[in-house]
Amino acid sequence: MYAKLAKSNAKKSIKDYLIYFITITISVSLFYAITSLSSSSYELITEESYNFRNLKLILQYSTYVITAILILLVAYVNKYMIRRRKKEFATYVLLGAEQKSIAFMFFIETLIIGILAIIAGIFVGTLFSQAITAIVLISAKQEVVLSLKLYMDTLGITFIFFISMFCIIGLYNVIVLRKIKLIDMLNAHKQVEFQFKRSGKVYTVIFALSVILYIICGSYTIKLINLKVDYSVKSLMYIGLSLITFIMGTYALFYSISYIMIYIKNKWVNFKYEGTNLFLIGSLVSKIKTSPILMATISMTFLGSMISFIITLVMAQWATGYLDMRVPYDIDIRNNYSSSFLAEANISDINEIPKLDYSGIRDYLNDEGYAVKSYCQVEKYLVKVDENSESTLTIRLSDFNQLRSMLGYEEIELKDNEFTTQWHNATTDEVINNYIIKNDKLNINGEIYSISKNSAYKESIGEGFYLSTDSIIILPDKVCDNLAFIETNFVANIKNKMSYEEADDFQYDYVYEWFGKNNAEFIERYSKEYDISRSIIRTRIKSSETNNILNATLAMRILGIYLGVVLLMISLTILSLSQLSDSIEHKDRFNVLRRLGIEESEVNRIILKQISIYFIVPIAIAMIGVAIFIYNYYLFYKDIITVFVGDRTFILSVIFGVALMLAIYFFYFGGTYYTFKRNVNNQSKLS
Repeated sequence: MYAKLAKSNAKKSIKDYLIYFITITISVSLFYAITSLSSSSYELITEESYNFRNLKLILQYSTYVITAILILLVAYVNKYMIRRRKKEFATYVLLGAEQKSIAFMFFIETLIIGILAIIAGIFVGTLFSQAITAIVLISAKQEVVLSLKLYMDTLGITFIFFISMFCIIGLYNVIVLRKIKLIDMLNAHKQVEFQFKRSGKVYTVIFALSVILYIICGSYTIKLINLKVDYSVKSLMYIGLSLITFIMGTYALFYSISYIMIYIKNKWVNFKYEGTNLFLIGSLVSKIKTSPILMATISMTFLGSMISFIITLVMAQWATGYLDMRVPYDIDIRNNYSSSFLAEANISDINEIPKLDYSGIRDYLNDEGYAVKSYCQVEKYLVKVDENSESTLTIRLSDFNQLRSMLGYEEIELKDNEFTTQWHNATTDEVINNYIIKNDKLNINGEIYSISKNSAYKESIGEGFYLSTDSIIILPDKVCDNLAFIETNFVANIKNKMSYEEADDFQYDYVYEWFGKNNAEFIERYSKEYDISRSIIRTRIKSSETNNILNATLAMRILGIYLGVVLLMISLTILSLSQLSDSIEHKDRFNVLRRLGIEESEVNRIILKQISIYFIVPIAIAMIGVAIFIYNYYLFYKDIITVFVGDRTFILSVIFGVALMLAIYFFYFGGTYYTFKRNVNNQSKLS
């Protein structure tokens, strides 16, 4: 009997659960779509140079963690429904039903709603999974081939995950419902007017404190604007303090704002009694003063979801842009006799270190069928700009031109008594100009060399050539013959791509085997405690690096958007249910308005105003916080964003994040307005 009653109640209550049902459905669909990538039946057809095993694992386990946050929403919705239906449950008890049976009936009812949401979510999730597949394939520059398919193992995981969540909260509710006294159920609908627990002075002081905290937040932002950003701890501290003071100020504001509003309302008598203002202000203040912490938390959840949207998109673009600078060549083998290695090995004579010859690597690549298209063996030297400065890295003009030629840049020319400089992409023009002004002459073994007319180049030649500085000096070849040699790098472009597995074999096996075979005596002499090969030679394969970056950026984009959507839906659902609770608890107020002759259109206008203000206040405060944080973030990383992301892409990322958030926001706003009106109108007809 109770099972039938639960089934009947679930059908009748589906409209009350509508917002919750939609939220769970969307969450299930995203969960199913993301975890389907790790299904044993899932086939992602790409080139052999891509391997998405790590991406699948990251998405699978991160999705579990993010989705687990939804248990807070399930608990809140169940608590909301219990509070709303206490009088109904009391009626069942008076008719002879046992409380434990009623609790079980409510558990079955919520479980039915949950199962329906899971089924609907899986259906929608099959469509979303195709969208995610398309994102992965487009990111990998592959042909998009889609096929709708139901993955049984993912379907099972989805059911187990969400049913477990519903059962944990459901069983807790059974315990709670069994302990509620009948008298409390009967009187649950009676509202007790909220009284401020503290004196007016306390609320005034807290309100003043919130204003001070917002001023401090703004002052740190101004300091950051006027500060020369140098990626120092001080600059980073300003960003952190501005965010912390903003969050603290928001909680203080919501805690005190209702008292301030009532104070202003009582002082501003004409506005108070104008039209339906008294009714509207009363409704808003009533809600804010009974749940200030909840309102502040919703606002901060908005803030978190927006930051998650925007920052993950920017970081993903940053990683992609950095890849072009990190590995511009198909093969990049870096020789690095670091100062720590030389000190540890007690090598004082530079002639003891081997000068590498990569002809064996080049022959291997050709023999294995990769067909070397172009290559360069770059010898690196050290030169002192002046007697008091540290040594600066130098390479030959011919090597520099070969590198530029391999990357499609024009070759450069230098006179016999000239030099020029190459800079890391992220170095600012101000830094370069200051260096050029101070170091326009070089004294090498008594010969003076002048800076060339084209004194600086910033086109990327790869990060493997830089030492501890962001600059490299380019000298005529014959000048380098008399300089101190330090290392030899090798870069090559090949005609035929390496697969992911082949790149791993070459990178982690063959190169070290080749190095050991050609430098056996050197390795044996200095490998007393560990094999020194892996500390003085490192390999980067473009296909492998591209695959790793693609895995990381896709994970950031998908998980960042998913986390933002989950946080946003939780806060909007709570906001919506809070308003719908008002539509039931305060229904008599709207009936009184109708009896006073207020037209239906005016009642609808009051409902729209109330919901609009209630929805706008937390998001408006959150948007101010987002603007401050994103602006500070941009100031801190301005140079890097300009180089690796691009100002236009950065702005588009912000616009995309805001647009996605607003689309979800207006969806919940519309659903709340419709349901609120339905509740009020139904109650009006009943009365």
